[in-house]
Amino acid sequence: MSSEESPVEMVRRYNREIGYQGRREHRQIQVNSRRSALGEVMDTQSRVISALEVKTLAERLKHKGHFTVQDFVLLKHAVIQNEENIIAFFRVPGALHALVRELTGQNASLQLGAANCCCNLALGSEKACLQLTKAAAPYLISHLDGLNNHLLEICVLTLGNLAGSHKSWAVLQAQGLLPKLLHLITSSSNNVVCATLYALTHYVKIGLQTSSVNLTFLRSIAMNVHPIMEREQSACWVIYLLSCCPECDDVLLSNLVVSRALHLLGKCKIGLDSDMNVSKTTALVRMLGNLSVNRNTAELLLTESSVVSVLRILLTSPYLHIQHETVWLIANLLNHPSVEIKHLAKTSTFEDSLEPLLSDAISKLL
Repeated sequence: MSSEESPVEMVRRYNREIGYQGRREHRQIQVNSRRSALGEVMDTQSRVISALEVKTLAERLKHKGHFTVQDFVLLKHAVIQNEENIIAFFRVPGALHALVRELTGQNASLQLGAANCCCNLALGSEKACLQLTKAAAPYLISHLDGLNNHLLEICVLTLGNLAGSHKSWAVLQAQGLLPKLLHLITSSSNNVVCATLYALTHYVKIGLQTSSVNLTFLRSIAMNVHPIMEREQSACWVIYLLSCCPECDDVLLSNLVVSRALHLLGKCKIGLDSDMNVSKTTALVRMLGNLSVNRNTAELLLTESSVVSVLRILLTSPYLHIQHETVWLIANLLNHPSVEIKHLAKTSTFEDSLEPLLSDAISKLL
C-alpha cells in the first residue's frame, strides 16, 4: 500500500479485499457441496485436530505477520471440534490478545478469520466465554456499525453465542449490545437479520433468567421483532420467549400477534419433510399457550372462527411434541382461572368440535 494512499482509496481497497474474500469463501462452499463424493477440498474441515496443534497455532498467532488465512481456517475448525481445543487455546499466554489484535487489524481477510475463530471459541465454557467477552466484546460490538455485512454477520453470531452465558450476558448488557441488535433488525441483508434474531434469542432467554433484566428492554424487543414474524421463523422463537414475560403481553396483543399466529399456523403444512415449518409451528403453539393465560387472548381464541380448524390440524400432527403442546394450549382454555372464560369454553361447542382428536392426543400423554 502506498504511504500516500488517501482515505477514500483505503476504503475502496478495503471493500475490494472484503468482496474478494467473500466471493472466495462462497466459491469454496459451492465447490465442496458439489464434490461431496470426493470429500472436502480443504481437509482441515474433516480431520481431527489435536490440542497440541492448537497450541502450536496459538503460539504462531502471537507473532504478528506469521499467521495466514489458512491458519485461521485450521484454528476455526479446531476449536469447534471439542472443548479441549478451546481450553488449549486459552492456556497459551497472549494468544487471546493476539486474536483480538487481528480482529481489529487492517487486513480484511485476517480480520474475518479472527472473527470466525471468536465465533467458535464463544461456544466454550462459561469461563472461556467470559474471557473472550472481556477481551473482544467492545471490538465485536464496534463492528456492528460497519458496512461489511459478512464481517458484521459473524460478529453478531459471536455476540449471540456469548450472550448465552450468564456472566457474559451481564457484560454485554452493560456495554450496550441490545440497541445495536435492534437497529440491525431492519438491515437489508437477510443473513444479518437472521444472525441478529439468533443473538436476540440467546439474549432474551438468558435475560429472563436474571433479576436485573430491564422489562422496558424486553418490550422494546417485542416492538422491533413482531413486524417480521411472518417472514422469519426465528422471530417466532423470540416472540415465544417474550410471551413468557407477562409484562410483554400488552405489546404482543396490541399488535395482533395472536391473530397473526393463528393465520400462520393455518398456512403451515406440517409434514415429515418440512423441518422449518415444524420449528415455526412449535414456537407459535407455545407462544399461544403462554398468552392463553391472558383473559383477552383466551376470549379471542374461543371466539375466533379459524381456531378449531387450526387446532384439529395440530392435534393430527405426526410430531408428538406438537400434539402435546396443543393439548396444553387447549387445557389452558378449558381450565382458565377466569370464571367468564371457563363458562364461555363450556357453553360453546369448542371442546366438542375437537373430539375425538383431543381424547386421542391426551391418551398418548398418559
